Amino acid sequence: MKTAVILCAGQGRKMWPYGVTRNKAMLPVANRPLLLWQMDALTAVGVKKIVLAVDYRQEQMRSLLDHDPRVAFVSAGGCNGTAPALLAAWSTLEDHSLLVCYGDILFAAEDLQTLLRLHQEGRRPATALLQPLGEEKPNDWLCAQVSGDHIEQILGHPRDSVSHRFGGVFALEKSMLPYLRANPGRMEAIQVGMMAPDEAHLEASLQIALEADHEIGAAQAGATLQDLDKPWHLLQANYVWGRHLLQSMEKSTIADSAKISKRAYINGHVTIGADSEIGDGVIIEGNVWIGKNSRVVQGAILEKNVIIGDHCTVRRYAQVEEGSVIGDRCFIGHCAEVAGVLMRNVYAYHYGEYWGILGEACDLGAATVCGNLRFDDGQTVHQVGGHRETPLLGANAAYLGDYVRTGVNAILMPGVKVGPYSVIGAGALVNEQVPERTLVYVQQQHIRKTWGPERYGW
Repeated sequence: MKTAVILCAGQGRKMWPYGVTRNKAMLPVANRPLLLWQMDALTAVGVKKIVLAVDYRQEQMRSLLDHDPRVAFVSAGGCNGTAPALLAAWSTLEDHSLLVCYGDILFAAEDLQTLLRLHQEGRRPATALLQPLGEEKPNDWLCAQVSGDHIEQILGHPRDSVSHRFGGVFALEKSMLPYLRANPGRMEAIQVGMMAPDEAHLEASLQIALEADHEIGAAQAGATLQDLDKPWHLLQANYVWGRHLLQSMEKSTIADSAKISKRAYINGHVTIGADSEIGDGVIIEGNVWIGKNSRVVQGAILEKNVIIGDHCTVRRYAQVEEGSVIGDRCFIGHCAEVAGVLMRNVYAYHYGEYWGILGEACDLGAATVCGNLRFDDGQTVHQVGGHRETPLLGANAAYLGDYVRTGVNAILMPGVKVGPYSVIGAGALVNEQVPERTLVYVQQQHIRKTWGPERYGW
């Protein structure tokens, strides 16, 4: 297949607070927009033309790719779901076969090769990339019951156990067009007692094709496939993809202009960019990637599978924990502890404890603490819309949107989310979600009394 369509028109409300200021396709994974990773994989399997169906925050994608000769844009404004968005894109093409992927899916070229091979061998109107459910609950996903290499049944957010969930990547033939047009505007393949929203899912069109006695292929994805639906999925995607990239490093690559102290300890392979510095007493515990013009100095500790972007500073005795991804132009102050994802231009000052996702240009005052351990040793239950969910990873993490500021000694309790453009004042303790564009501060009452030597018997 020479043409692919990426459906990236939706807002991504479940990704709050990160879906407010960016399209989900622009979420950073290992310091690159998700969209670029998708395009790399598509190009690797021979795709020559990529059509982006866009609407929400489309200017971000146009700014990134407007001059890329492989890319064309199609407006999907007003399309209520993935099926009509795909129809809008397909109407501009003459291709009889398409690769289709959702804009919030991270996949490897190996996944696409598996999908294409099965699709070509099966000669079916559609083949879907699927992922075993594992520990995930089926009622969070569009699911399928699989038998061998084909789908037996499609169910939307079922209560009962099923084998797989949809991975958001499809190989389609033009014979699917009538079933895309026949989409009723909601998922009708649901169990009694469940409620489907008025949205035309592509998977509902696949179900119609199944009911018309067409066989739908089922290709199984690898472990690197990630669906970025909610904030903790972004945390997980960075952890999984970062580890995938770093563990594939077979040797160290150190720029000639990089400076490494003889008193630094480095274990494993490293990539260190031009004009970067590794100072005295720095400990690098495993495979690590450090960009250009970055400084890691005076006893700082980088655990294994850490990515540090360009123009970053990690100051003395700070610790960056395993699997963390630090974006470009970030500052981590001395004795700070960081775990998770820092997007671009984050300042995490000294003596702080930061666990979770810190959005772009967050400015966090000294000794800010993101608590991650509950007194009951439990995991925080999160509200996503009206749905309650306990994430498998990152339940107790903090999720700060873009441009959030905190004052000195601010404390965020486990699982707190803070919307973009909000401020948490000095000494404030936050134990509930903070909406975007909100100021939270503490009003302190001072009690004043006279004092002096006379109080001590003089």
